[in-house]
Amino acid sequence: MAVDSEVQVKELMTEGVIAVEQEKTVKEAAQLLKDEEIRGLVVVDDEDAVGVVVCRDIVYEVVADNKDPEDVLVKDIMSTDLVVADEDELLDDVAMAMARNDISRVPVVRDEMLVGILTQTDILRAWPGYAEIMGEEVEMQAEATPRETSREGVCESCENYSEDLKEVNGMLLCEECR
Repeated sequence: MAVDSEVQVKELMTEGVIAVEQEKTVKEAAQLLKDEEIRGLVVVDDEDAVGVVVCRDIVYEVVADNKDPEDVLVKDIMSTDLVVADEDELLDDVAMAMARNDISRVPVVRDEMLVGILTQTDILRAWPGYAEIMGEEVEMQAEATPRETSREGVCESCENYSEDLKEVNGMLLCEECR
């Protein structure tokens, strides 16, 4: 299902951006996320968007590594591969870019000025078919990755029958011989 090809980002984006300076601590960013009841912040340096930090970044990069959030700066954990959308861009183009880049939010600009944010949630409200595209994108990536398959037959090492033969160094081996 395709979204109406005439829908522009500005029709669905959330106006205004809650941002955090890159020199702030992760604790300050986490508090801002909690206070604003959101899951991601645009990271700025002198009002220029330079990255994004999301709850997952805090959990994976700080909490899981047992780091002190008062000692870690936002710039140390933010994602810097920033995908930005112009408010006049078509929603289906931006949604596909989000799917390809595996990102959940995109800062939106007007004449290079940060004016809003577009999230997957915004898109899903207007375009339920986006979830299918995300699933297809994940499936396509999984298909592109070779999977180790097992076969049944006789192990080339011990000569026992196995339903779980796998190729190792050019030989089909059972689980015990691998």
